[in-house]
This record gives sequence, structure tokens and C-alpha cells, in this order.
Amino acid sequence: MGRVLSDLEPKEVFRYFEDLSGIPRESGKEHQVADYLVRFAKKHGFEWHRDQVQNVLIRKKATPGYEDKPGIIIQGHTDMVCEKNADTIHNFDNDPIKLVIDGDRITADGTTLGADDGIGIALGLALLADKTTEHPVLELVCTSDEERGMAGAEAFDTSLLTGRIMINLDGTDEGIFIVGCAGGPGILTEIPLERQGVNANSIPLQISIRGLKGGHSGEDIHRGRANSIKLMARTLDTIGRETKMQLADYRGGLKYNAIPREADALIYVPENEAVNVNNLVQEMQSVFHNEFASTDSNISVSSRLFSEETQDGASATAPFPLTAASSSALMDYISLAETGIIRMSMEFPDTVESSVSVGVVRTSEDKASIETLTRSSLKSLYKETQYKIDRLAKLVGGETVLMSDCPEWEYNRNSTIKEIFRDTYTDMYGTKPQLQILHAGLECGVFAQKLPEGIDMIAAGPDARDLHTPGEYLVISSTARFWDFLREVIKRV
Repeated sequence: MGRVLSDLEPKEVFRYFEDLSGIPRESGKEHQVADYLVRFAKKHGFEWHRDQVQNVLIRKKATPGYEDKPGIIIQGHTDMVCEKNADTIHNFDNDPIKLVIDGDRITADGTTLGADDGIGIALGLALLADKTTEHPVLELVCTSDEERGMAGAEAFDTSLLTGRIMINLDGTDEGIFIVGCAGGPGILTEIPLERQGVNANSIPLQISIRGLKGGHSGEDIHRGRANSIKLMARTLDTIGRETKMQLADYRGGLKYNAIPREADALIYVPENEAVNVNNLVQEMQSVFHNEFASTDSNISVSSRLFSEETQDGASATAPFPLTAASSSALMDYISLAETGIIRMSMEFPDTVESSVSVGVVRTSEDKASIETLTRSSLKSLYKETQYKIDRLAKLVGGETVLMSDCPEWEYNRNSTIKEIFRDTYTDMYGTKPQLQILHAGLECGVFAQKLPEGIDMIAAGPDARDLHTPGEYLVISSTARFWDFLREVIKRV
């Protein structure tokens, strides 16, 4: 296959980004991209280190005259969130991302793009390969498994690092520099389920919700987008109030750190109530269209007779319905679970301070599994949300397990790199940049905890939008401007 991005500038940045897009790199499966990074280091004669969890460190010596300046750590993560549209045929274990140029945007054909954080790694590689920019010692830290809870950063041996200034390239807004971020735990709730027989004269119906925009559960939570898991709960509650419904299966979302876009449920209802169910489903679609007209205008809620033949021709047997007690426990939990903004920041206007998002639900034969991610720039508040989730789980007979625990990155008012970034941007573009406390987890929080002697950090990047969704895109012109800015910053440190 020919290269898609070869005519774009800056050529080296987009060449490395296209290379990365051709390498499968789902979280926990980064061995191939680690191989690629090691080959890059060997080709250029750089020092390198690779650990057992596929973190890769590449070090480049300072240029003449910069030997005594403080070293700079450039950091990004190699993994990507792998989501696709329901009708897209793509195997993330083997298939390359199909890149598409759409005007000033790079997007993917029916899948996530992986600009989060493929463009950060590409910028870091281009910076190391660049022979024109003067710089102190550069240490490119490429961490693994960031999207599932920053396991790579947690495992990275920070004693290998000599730099004490870190530039994280996981930002997604040109001219907005991140100086702190939220932390918080990913929580798995498991609720035991029991099943019973199907009521007489009942038929299985599939209820589906589609067309939601979704997005990053931190960076997009303030946009008020609909959560398919919560909409399904409201739909099922409406059906249950009007019919003799039995719930058999409930599933939605793919990743706990993404706002869920789709949900499905299998119910049994008396055959003579099927028409009523369809009418109720259409009523709920109208309700959702009205409530989310400005954020999710394409919401679709549908019902159909369950088919035992799947899309690939295989057979699927409809599960037996849940008992009334199990159905109530599951529905109570999902209906009462908090989702969305909890509190706005008191210090940074228009910034979310605390939020929570129910991201994934699955039912098996004997239990329901619900994955939730809570975030806050204040540890006391995300811990409070965690306690509430634990309490709700116990009220419905379930229990919780901590899946991940991302530390917060507290704002440093005395940061030197913050001032360098701000002055450089103002000099180059004639306007002051914004500083932001990001309502999402960044690996800066992990590195701050692992380097107790102190490290001065900032996070930045070019414009990228709709992260963690098949609509994800990277802005070409913004990437070019950010590349020029980054090289100038490196010279000024």
C-alpha cells in the first residue's frame, strides 16, 4: 500500500505518525511498536532501554554548547484506544489503521485514529531525528498501557532518567498548556445474578441504542453528551412500567474511559405486548432527541425480534431471563449510579474539577460487571466518589474491585517550564496561551510521584478532537505550527 501522508508537512512528523498507524498497538499489546522504537534508536545510534512491559527510553546527547543545560524528558504513550463502528470490519490485532485526509484533518476509516498519543510519539521521534535544532540532552520516554490505567508509567524505572524538566506530548489543544490533571480510580462492580424460566407466551426482543457521539470520559464530560448505558436504563424502566417485561441481557460501552456510544438489551415480553414495546421505544427515542438535540442529534432507539443467527452466520441462543430480584439489583445500580459532572473548579473557570462516568456494562450467566471511572484534581473528592460507588454496590448485593488508580498532578505555581512555554508562544504568535488543569489523567501525575526530588512538568500538543471514538481526528495545520513551536521551546530551555 502507498503512503497516504507523504505530501504533508512537516514530513518527518507525519512519516513517523504513519509508521505508527501501521503497527497494531492496543493497550497491553505494544510489543510490535516497542520493536519499532528500538530499531529507530539503533538506526540513529542513540542509547536505548526497553523493559519487560514494553516501555522504551531513547536518549540523545546534547548538541555542542548545550551540554551544561538541564536535560529534557519528552514523554508520550504508545498504546491507543481501539474502537470501531459496529459495521466496520477491522482487526486491531493485525490490521493497520486506514488513514484518510479530509481537508485539514487526518482521520481513520471507521475506527479510532490513535492520534492519542501516536502524534506525541511521532513528534518525539522527529525531534530526536532532527539535526537542525540545538538542544540539551533529550530523553524520549515511550510508555505502554496508558489508556487502561497508566501501568507502563507505573512500572517505568525513573532512576534511568537524568532530566528534571518533562514535556508530556499527550495534550490535544494547540495554545492550551496543561499544568495539572485529574486523578482517580477505575472501579469494577460485580453484581451476582440468578435466572429463571421464561413467562408463558413471551417472546425475546432486542432493544438497541445507536448513534451517540461518545468521546473521552474526561476531556469531553463537560460537553453533556449522552451515555448509552444510562439511556438504556431509562428505556427499560419505561418498558417495565408498562409491560410484564423480563430482563435477560444488558450490555453497553467498550472502554471504561470512553463515554459509551452503544447499548443493547434482551428482554422477554408477552407476545401481545410487542407492539406496545415498539411504541414505547419510539417514544423514548423522541424524548432523547429532545433532551440531547444539541449534543447527540442522531440517537436511534430500536426494538426487533431476537434472532439466533448472528451477523457472521453463527448461532446465538437467547439467555434465560433474570429473576425479579436480580433484575431490580442491576437496574437499581445503573439507574442510581452517578454519571457526569459532579463539581466545577473553583480556581480555573469553566474547568471540571470532579466527574464520574459509567463506561461499560456486561451480563454473563451469573453476574453483571460494570466498569466506572471517577476523576478529580482533588484526591479527597475522587475518593468520596469511590466510597459512594462502594456503598451503592453493597446496597444491591454487589462488591467492587479497584482496576486502576491514577494519581492527580497538582498545579505548580512556581513552574519554570510553564513560563518558558508561555513566553515562547507569545513571542511567536503575538497572543498569550491558556493554562489548563486537565480533567483527564496524564502520566505526569505518576512521574511526579515516582520522582520525589521534584520535576518541572508541562503537557501540550496539536489540535486533536473526538478522542476514543471512530470520529477522532488530527488537525494538519495545527501539527505543523506545534512542531515549529516545540523546536523553539527546546532551544530556549
